[in-house]
Amino acid sequence: MAWSMSFDYDAPNDVVTANFTDCVLVNDEDVLRWRREVEVHLAPYAGSGKVDLLINLDGLVVKFTAGRVFGKERREVLERFTHRSYRFGGDEMTRMFVLTSGAINGAAVNHYLTRDEALAALKAEREALRQRGPSPFGGGFIGGKV
Repeated sequence: MAWSMSFDYDAPNDVVTANFTDCVLVNDEDVLRWRREVEVHLAPYAGSGKVDLLINLDGLVVKFTAGRVFGKERREVLERFTHRSYRFGGDEMTRMFVLTSGAINGAAVNHYLTRDEALAALKAEREALRQRGPSPFGGGFIGGKV
């Protein structure tokens, strides 16, 4: 199969799920292509706001030679388009880069074995924010969207 990605909106759970097929990131050019395509896919869902995102790491392979740039680009994309993101699946090397880049770049890791586990964790975070109530500094819920 050829490189492809799809983003699907799950209306009952108000979450977008990203799926990848043969997206192998070997060098900086691959990472920049990945970022451009992810941004194109996420833009319609985000509109003028941000989305909650579940990321299926199966089909996304980050090679050592692309790891550092991937971490930076990943963080920037998530900051621009998401309130919160949760990951599931993926090969060992890609999971390692996600964990490492999360620590280095200050991006949330939130990795789970399955989509159901990732979705449950996302819903638990939403509920915790809802129970805390409005932020005294922003007039709304912490993170904006719950």
